[in-house]
Amino acid sequence: MPISPGGWPQLMRITRDGRRLFVSMNVAGKVAMLDISNPEQPRLLDALDLGKDSGPHYIALTRDEQRLVITDYFLNEDEFGKVHAEGDHRVHVANVTRFHLALDPRFQVDFNALPAGPARPHGVAMK
Repeated sequence: MPISPGGWPQLMRITRDGRRLFVSMNVAGKVAMLDISNPEQPRLLDALDLGKDSGPHYIALTRDEQRLVITDYFLNEDEFGKVHAEGDHRVHVANVTRFHLALDPRFQVDFNALPAGPARPHGVAMK
């Protein structure tokens, strides 16, 4: 199961037990979940594809570690700069099982559709 050529590994999160590692892959539009119970031989368990124009950056596990929250925007310096890692301006939530990641269809936040105009979600805080 290839992750994708050209992806930029961004942020990483490890479960409390130290057995799974999640990596956001900006540009590739994916989030990888690896089994790192044997650090000498990490194994890719799943790669969640967030779809066309996605650019996952920030990821956070819920306290119970059953969901992964993903913000889909890194940085776009517009016409002044060199970085144009736009993303789709959404916040995605994935259900986490032992071997798989699956988008939760009940949770869809599109920051392009805000009444005040589009926004660029970069990070997230949860309680």
